[in-house]
Amino acid sequence: MFYDQRGLPLTAANEQAVLSYDATINAYLGFQLTTGTHLKEGLAADDNMPMLHILRGYFMKLFAVPALEDKARQCHEATSHAISACGSHKREQLHHQALGRWCDGDWQGANAAWEQILLDHPTDVLAIRLAHFTHFYSGDARRMRDSAARVLPHWNTSIPGYGYIKGLYAFGLEESGDYQAAERWGREAVDDNPSDIWATHAVTHVFEMQERHDEGMAWIDELSKQWTGMNNFTFHVWWHRALFSLEKERYDEVLTLYDTQFRATQTEEYLDMTNAIAMLWRLESRGVNVGDRWEELADLSEQRTQGHLLYFADAHFIMALARAGRTEAIQEMLASLRQAAQRDDTQCQVIARIGLTLAEAIVSFHEGRFDAAFERLLPARYDVIAIGGSHAQRDLFAQVLTEAALQGK
Repeated sequence: MFYDQRGLPLTAANEQAVLSYDATINAYLGFQLTTGTHLKEGLAADDNMPMLHILRGYFMKLFAVPALEDKARQCHEATSHAISACGSHKREQLHHQALGRWCDGDWQGANAAWEQILLDHPTDVLAIRLAHFTHFYSGDARRMRDSAARVLPHWNTSIPGYGYIKGLYAFGLEESGDYQAAERWGREAVDDNPSDIWATHAVTHVFEMQERHDEGMAWIDELSKQWTGMNNFTFHVWWHRALFSLEKERYDEVLTLYDTQFRATQTEEYLDMTNAIAMLWRLESRGVNVGDRWEELADLSEQRTQGHLLYFADAHFIMALARAGRTEAIQEMLASLRQAAQRDDTQCQVIARIGLTLAEAIVSFHEGRFDAAFERLLPARYDVIAIGGSHAQRDLFAQVLTEAALQGK
């Protein structure tokens, strides 16, 4: 039996595989571009290590791309074979169970497995981080906060990655409305590690919620120097930087940040797309001409009308289709959402509760049927939280409701 750098048991054939596993986890926590490289090195060292196959499956799920679903399931099957061949620890079996539940669309089941792991292994940073992700995209700020709070007493400066746990806790506090504590924990995490972009992001949210725009801009401008080698999450923090400029009515600056930072690369990654879609809507609602920027987003959204692995993204995709007038794709997506609402996996339950209503309201709004949009959204407005995302992100849909009320009869 081997052990990772936080003292957790690992089933592995050699030390190199364990070192690569640790490197993959650290890169994942730091949003590093090298994450996939370290994972491949680990599998090359030991292609029967259960946690490496599980980790790869988790990464497939995190992309929320229907085309990767089969690969996630293949990782689950590969883990089963690895466990049969090499054995496993109970913690690894629970991770295997979590991946299987997630592949089945059962977010609650996956979360239950991760939280079970944390009862016995509160320094399992992978379980902490994934529970944080799914709590966030379930709109459950209290569980996001409390999941990190429960493990914090078991961490200290001698355990690698302690600062990351502070950053996770800070974001849970912010989304729960405890801005003072969130800023304190977030700043402490950034002091520990200035390149901790998630903690940077948590404090950024505090500035946004408290309308401290100048402080927010200075905070991001200074810490962005630490982001060399990081992945697309930097785009999201630049999106926040643009929100501060938007609030100060510096629209040319917002468009410059759009073109040179958070949409400089026209990726199909869902967070990158939701950043862009949400900003264009905000700009147009303020009378800003955004040119033809909707077109490439609509082109990509046309490829995402089905699947529904993450409704938060779907709500943005249909907005892009509506703004670009892609009527056929809109109808295709609405039909797919109606079918999905009949199924019982976690995201389909969200679609049944609020997703279909929100999508129909967005389409009505962009067709100029403001009264219809208002009538759909008003009674459902308190259910929008179920789609997940942050208060700052979901504010987009509150603005749609407000605009519908103002534009209607």
